[in-house]
Amino acid sequence: MAVLKDLITFDVMAQYIADRSQKVKGYLACAVLTVILLVDRSPVEAVASGGAVALLFTVAFKVGASRRGKIAQRLTDAGFLAVRDEQGGQRFLRPGQQLPGHTNPFAA
Repeated sequence: MAVLKDLITFDVMAQYIADRSQKVKGYLACAVLTVILLVDRSPVEAVASGGAVALLFTVAFKVGASRRGKIAQRLTDAGFLAVRDEQGGQRFLRPGQQLPGHTNPFAA
């Protein structure tokens, strides 16, 4: 039951992986926040606020990647096979399972 939960959690977390574009957008938002606060407040508060949000993004990205890595390791230890799907995302196949369309047409 725990392996099934890990498999589902891994697939759900795939939707929220921080790829390069998400990271760029997040850090760009931090820079925009800093510029907006520079116009309205003191420079120390603006840089501190932008830095705090950038730190929050960095920690969130690291925690997500670490958690997904631990789940992947548990699935690998349980005998699941890590594969890439058509879009390049990582998936896990149950022991003995094949990718759809990868059967041997000449098998008897």
